Amino acid sequence: MIKFLLCFFVSISFTLSAEEFTGEKNYKSWELAKKASSRIQFIVESTKAGIFSSDIDGYVKRFNFSGDFDKKNLILRNMKVSFNAKEMDSDNDSRDEKLHNLCMNKKLFPIVEIIVIGPLFLKSLKPSKLPGTALIRGKKKAFTIEIKGEYKDGQLSIGGKTVWGLKEMEIPDPSIFIAKLSNEIRINIKLVEKI
Repeated sequence: MIKFLLCFFVSISFTLSAEEFTGEKNYKSWELAKKASSRIQFIVESTKAGIFSSDIDGYVKRFNFSGDFDKKNLILRNMKVSFNAKEMDSDNDSRDEKLHNLCMNKKLFPIVEIIVIGPLFLKSLKPSKLPGTALIRGKKKAFTIEIKGEYKDGQLSIGGKTVWGLKEMEIPDPSIFIAKLSNEIRINIKLVEKI
């Protein structure tokens, strides 16, 4: 009973002291999304003719994010990033058509969500490894993200990186004979907002 009451009062205390960390970013082009301070980047490796490898660098041009920020204790919880699959841009029209229609199937599964409940302790000097879930192609998939935050001069900055797999996320492989994609998708997230 004492444990229950303690958890209850801690929960109330957090709710009263939490502020909403929220924002929407909208970039008109791949170039602007790449240069932005807040960005979602996805990278896959492509190998052509079995010899030449290069990274395909993509960005999400429009996305929303939110979270509950305990400014007093510098703790962030309930982090969420969401976007429409059609906003993913790899700076190549034919590649993006495959990405939107085959890989993501934007008509059936338009929304992608990334959720990390936390808590993320901003006082920590080292990045934290936290569990998360991704809603992708209509299914929830578990993953782990390495994430770090900082609050300075009224600005909250969050940086995270994770690695997903095409197979694990059940994303169809768009590879063709002369250009083979790696299974690995590297995701980098950077969110910067005044609060």
